[in-house]
Amino acid sequence: MNKLNFLILFSLLFFICCGQSKKANTNFQPNHGVGIGLLTANTNYSIPLYQNPKDEIPTDSISIKEDKTGVTKFITDLNFQPYALSDGDSYEEGERHISMGLIRFSPELKFRVIDSTENAFKIVTNENTGEFFYLKKDKQSNFYNSEIELSDNNCENCPNSSYNPKWYIFETWENYLKRAEFITKKDLKIYDKPNGKIIFEDKENDFLPFNIIELKGDWANLKKARGREFSFDKSKNYNGWTQWKKGNEILIDITEHTYE
Repeated sequence: MNKLNFLILFSLLFFICCGQSKKANTNFQPNHGVGIGLLTANTNYSIPLYQNPKDEIPTDSISIKEDKTGVTKFITDLNFQPYALSDGDSYEEGERHISMGLIRFSPELKFRVIDSTENAFKIVTNENTGEFFYLKKDKQSNFYNSEIELSDNNCENCPNSSYNPKWYIFETWENYLKRAEFITKKDLKIYDKPNGKIIFEDKENDFLPFNIIELKGDWANLKKARGREFSFDKSKNYNGWTQWKKGNEILIDITEHTYE
């Protein structure tokens, strides 16, 4: 084989191999901050994901199925590590929890939302790599702004309820954090105002649960958590501000619900 024929053959093989390879996923954005909020998905329905908001055909999807034990399985080809993911209780675990006076814990799926347009949410599907996709605001689903709004419309035969079993809840960080049961923070410092002077510092990492009443950028205005005032020293002032995020990092620990 002469040199010219070899180069032609090599070029053809290269074209065939590269032409048949799957398009590389360029949806990586590691430095997008904490985003604008959280999207909670109903775990009874599969979720189509799009590489671009105007695409008509999904790039990937998340299939959601319950196995024979009652545990929910999230099936996808993605390296899937969203903001919050839980398979929920099996039937056996649910019965045990109920016998303890708790509930059967449901599966959970939350995505961090980088951005929102009129027609789609830009969501992070891998918290380690920053990989993201678009979840479309399809007309077959209801999109709520709070758990209360979902609860008010989650009754099939109730008057004035826009019942739809296929739903999502999008909450801004401020709305989500203001409704959380409580937040705590290691190496806690409380300031009189954002970037102000320190009025309280906890060097022992005591359990000090707070509610958030307001956000200003990276800063959160705190008050003692409802019903947990006994955790605090009555002689000290805890009313003030702390930094809740910095760049991509969330600095607080969030307890969304408790079951007591």
